Parts: sequence; structure tokens; C-alpha cells
Amino acid sequence: METRVVDTIPEWRYQAAVIARLHDMEDRSLPFTCAGDMNRAKRNKRERMEAKVTGMTAGEADVRVYMFGGRLLSIELKTPKGSRSKVQKDRHAKLTHLGFKVVTVKAPTPEEMADMVERIVRDHL
Repeated sequence: METRVVDTIPEWRYQAAVIARLHDMEDRSLPFTCAGDMNRAKRNKRERMEAKVTGMTAGEADVRVYMFGGRLLSIELKTPKGSRSKVQKDRHAKLTHLGFKVVTVKAPTPEEMADMVERIVRDHL
């Protein structure tokens, strides 16, 4: 019998680890604030309509980091097997064209992803 390894860590755990790390950095008075996004959340037909008409935009990055001086860093988080959708690629390209920084981070564990995001944010401060 063949043994199969399955990626069992849900995507939301990666984002939770990143947001917890960023909030910890904020609490240590680093000059930024952050916000997470749940565009991918499952919604029924009515909830999808409400999200769309109230401004939720497909392809938006998972995490936004607002830095001193009016700078915005958008971070797309991907699990080891994840990849950006066409909608995400198009949205990220539009934001980049407008002068905003968008990075995609892929890591094998939530802790490693939080480490990578911390390094990226510190490099941009």
C-alpha cells in the first residue's frame, strides 16, 4: 500500500499566524498597522452580492500593511500547493502598475510564513 502525504494545514491558519505576528510587531511600536482580508470566504448567493456591491474586490491580497509615509505593502499568502488565480494576477499587476508593492509569500508551515512576512515587513520599514 502506498502512503500519500497530504497538505492538511488550512489556508486560514497561515493567515492567522501572519496576522498574529504582525500584531505583535505593532504592539512593539513598529511604525505600521495591518489588516487581513477574507475575500476567499465561502458565501451564499446573497452574501456574494452584498460583498460585491459594498466594495469587496476579487483578487485583493490577503494582508495589507500600512506604513509610515502613506506606503502600502500588499501580501498574498500561499500554501505549499497554492498558486495565484488569474484574477489575483490581474489585480496584483494593476496595483503594481499604480505604484503599490505586492508580494506573494509561499511557505511550508504557518510559522515559517510568519517569519518570512516579518522579514519582508522589516525590510520595507
